[in-house]
Amino acid sequence: MLGRIVYVSRAAPALVTPDVHGIIRTAHARNAAEGLGGALVFLDGWFAQVLEGRPDRLEAAFARIRHDPRHDAITLRSRQPALCRLFPGEPMALRVCGDIDPGLRAAFDYRPGFPVESFPADALVEFVSRACSRHRDRQARWA
Repeated sequence: MLGRIVYVSRAAPALVTPDVHGIIRTAHARNAAEGLGGALVFLDGWFAQVLEGRPDRLEAAFARIRHDPRHDAITLRSRQPALCRLFPGEPMALRVCGDIDPGLRAAFDYRPGFPVESFPADALVEFVSRACSRHRDRQARWA
């Protein structure tokens, strides 16, 4: 069985983009070993994450995140079964402000904090998914 957790959190005040790259390096190793995957978007001091995998491993990972001092104001947007992975073969994709097309942000009426009125769980998943796929598409064109 496959599950998916979607959440938003505020980054700790002193956290900067290089720190986020450190988070991803650690997540890649751990997630690959645990069969987890997903994507993390970091914009304006806020995280939006889609995490996928076996439900028991998802819960353990989310418990670690909830106790991680680099996250504040964690808001779970969705916890549900999933039919397939949205980020196959990706232990944890990362997209930061410069990676995300301003047109995509405009199309979703992006506002800092991913407010639930604009970003209910399904819209948040779509935003993260498109941010990651557009980045992959640009990389493929530049290769």
